[in-house]
Amino acid sequence: MKTALLVAAALLISGGLYFLFQSPHIVHVTLIGHQAGVLHARDKEMQIMLVERLRYHEKDTGIHFVFSYLDASLKEQALADRLDEIEAVQPVDMVLGCGDSFCVRRVLPELEKRQMTLIYPGTSEGLFSSESLVHLGPLPNQYLFPALSWIKQYLGRRIYYLGGEDIRSRMQGRMLQQHLLPISGATLVEERYLGELEQLPSILDSIHAYKPDVLLLDNCDWMYHPSFVEQIALVQSRIFSLCSDMAIPMALPYYFISHYLNHPHNQKNLAFVDFSQQHNVAANGLNAMAFTVADLIAQLAAERAINTDELNYRLKRRNALTAAGSIAIDDSLQGNWHTLFIGERAPSGTRLLWMSEGLVRPEMFPGAESPSDWQHNTTIYWRNNRGQWSTRSVGGEPWL
Repeated sequence: MKTALLVAAALLISGGLYFLFQSPHIVHVTLIGHQAGVLHARDKEMQIMLVERLRYHEKDTGIHFVFSYLDASLKEQALADRLDEIEAVQPVDMVLGCGDSFCVRRVLPELEKRQMTLIYPGTSEGLFSSESLVHLGPLPNQYLFPALSWIKQYLGRRIYYLGGEDIRSRMQGRMLQQHLLPISGATLVEERYLGELEQLPSILDSIHAYKPDVLLLDNCDWMYHPSFVEQIALVQSRIFSLCSDMAIPMALPYYFISHYLNHPHNQKNLAFVDFSQQHNVAANGLNAMAFTVADLIAQLAAERAINTDELNYRLKRRNALTAAGSIAIDDSLQGNWHTLFIGERAPSGTRLLWMSEGLVRPEMFPGAESPSDWQHNTTIYWRNNRGQWSTRSVGGEPWL
């Protein structure tokens, strides 16, 4: 009897030591972003935020995150081949990233084939219908609609819309023309879409001729080109930016709308700003949501919610106080309830001018057209733009 008790005790002790010293639970995360070109720096910062924040949580969660990387600029077959390579090494538990909606549209068909879910932290034109996408950034009804209303009330009714040659700006231009302007009382004096930098002088001449009250900017990728920023700063009209994921690198004062505001009384924001400084990344809307995504993922991984079904189920209706304020993930996982801010940026600092009264509900498809009509319009754009969701060139060469 005594021997049996000793054996049992030994087994319990050895079993406990096994569980104490066994390897931590491993979660494989694939990060998507551009690995070359002008968007590489933006996406690299987002990925640094995701990686470092997830690693920050490893000790508390008992989880070890391993990372693989998928280049968003790869062509269709190369994209599929790279995913095959990633999965051959280790099954993928979570897919995070993309710095813009063009990236999402490129990779989503391949992720859908593999029943993978992309958690996307950025802003977009919306108009997605996919069970493989969790869209956490703002949608047009959350930033474009209130921006237009505020502009009309405080800056003027005559608006010049300047977008990029891409699906986001084109669809938002359609929303302005077909749905918002007819009921707003504002006037769109002109809309232009910059696909080649050489078009900019004629656009600037057009802006000077029309003398709008407001230049409404949505060509966010062009903000990374120094020549574009220098020339657009010469415009005499007041400038309002729809690029809610970033701050324009321009010294002149301008207005903006965003889901992120560097609020000194938001403890989560202070933690985000401190973390950003430690890792040398910009404290902007995209990285704030990446910071939030990492915190959410750490919670879900701690709950062992790492397969697609559990991940989607546990994300629904999840509320959080984040660096970007309070959020609530929609039941459909096709959007996120956000607080929105309008402000003015100047060399002296940022001034808050307006904020939404509460969380603004996401609408993936604006109600004036059916989802099928909106998706038909996106397909037409893709075909007319030679199978590209975005085109930019300088001197006749692609600028990506």
